[in-house]
Amino acid sequence: VRMFRIYTEEWLTSKACEDDYTYNPATPIFKIPNDFQYTIPKDVEHEKYRAYIEQFPEIDSPEIFGLHPNADLTFRVKEVNALFKTLGETQPKGGGGDGGVSREDVVYEKATDLQERLPEDYNEDDYKVKIQKLGGMAIPMNIFLFQELQRLQ
Repeated sequence: VRMFRIYTEEWLTSKACEDDYTYNPATPIFKIPNDFQYTIPKDVEHEKYRAYIEQFPEIDSPEIFGLHPNADLTFRVKEVNALFKTLGETQPKGGGGDGGVSREDVVYEKATDLQERLPEDYNEDDYKVKIQKLGGMAIPMNIFLFQELQRLQ
């Protein structure tokens, strides 16, 4: 909330609608690509807005958002570290030739065991016959039981 308040106090003011207003810092630390000026275009035609938007730099300078240029460097370092961490976690964890079981083999074995313990495929007609033996669908608890069986399957 505090950051939103600060941005609205700074950027959503009547001075932003003045002809010479720009969001660029007065003295940027690093040069903004192509000396692009972040302004509010005065054109009312859709195509002119699109042309202006297509001139935007591919990567906005953090200074436009009131941040130091090192914020971009910090962001990129964190992204690369997260990428390398993810790549490391996806690598097989198999060891040397000690004859141990790999992680993939353990997972496969557990999945096979779980699959073997699954109940038979649900057959609604079989359950209808069993419920008829319990008194049929005229009994409210049997209706409830049948609905729960349908929902769980």
